[in-house]
Amino acid sequence: MTIQWSLFVPSVLLLLVPADRLFSPQVELRSFDCFRRPGSSEAHRPWWWVPALWLDPWRAFFGASLLRRGLALQSNHWDLVPKSAYVVFLAVVGVAIVAQTFSRRADHGVLMAPIGFVSGITAALAPWPVAVIGVITAFLGLFAFRQFHAYFGFGLVAIGVLGFILEASMTWIGPAVGAFALPLVAGLVTNCTLEFPVRNASGRPKRPMA
Repeated sequence: MTIQWSLFVPSVLLLLVPADRLFSPQVELRSFDCFRRPGSSEAHRPWWWVPALWLDPWRAFFGASLLRRGLALQSNHWDLVPKSAYVVFLAVVGVAIVAQTFSRRADHGVLMAPIGFVSGITAALAPWPVAVIGVITAFLGLFAFRQFHAYFGFGLVAIGVLGFILEASMTWIGPAVGAFALPLVAGLVTNCTLEFPVRNASGRPKRPMA
């Protein structure tokens, strides 16, 4: 297995840093119903007041793209893909996604929904038509069911179906589907709900930090 360390190391750093470490102490996790009504309290600001969330899709996209290049995984043909490097890629991306779901500021039974991070991973792996339509479908499911779990459920189905219809390479559609599936699996295994970060402008965290 050939590794370009100059690309591999930065990609791992981009992917494995948990988003929670980038948030200010004023950020807290909230359910979808509360998230939709941030104006119900003047102390709370909507998600776009959390700068780290703007970085999440980009660091995931560039991290996954650099990781593919660092492991020489540019081919879409399964026969030409170095299998050991492919396993390393899947392991790093899988650990990275799971790492994004844990937060020091969450109550017991709550995980963070890595919406932007998973979207960035998908954009790096799937063809653009599949990624764009899949992410839009995921958001439609989110707003239709008002649960963050729905984003990942609709996303994995949309990416899988679109990848099959458009005859995209299953070498990378499979990991893209897995990226949407992992937060759901993490929630099922831990029996936790998924919530999303917003900023508490009062400066007093609602939930104690661990």
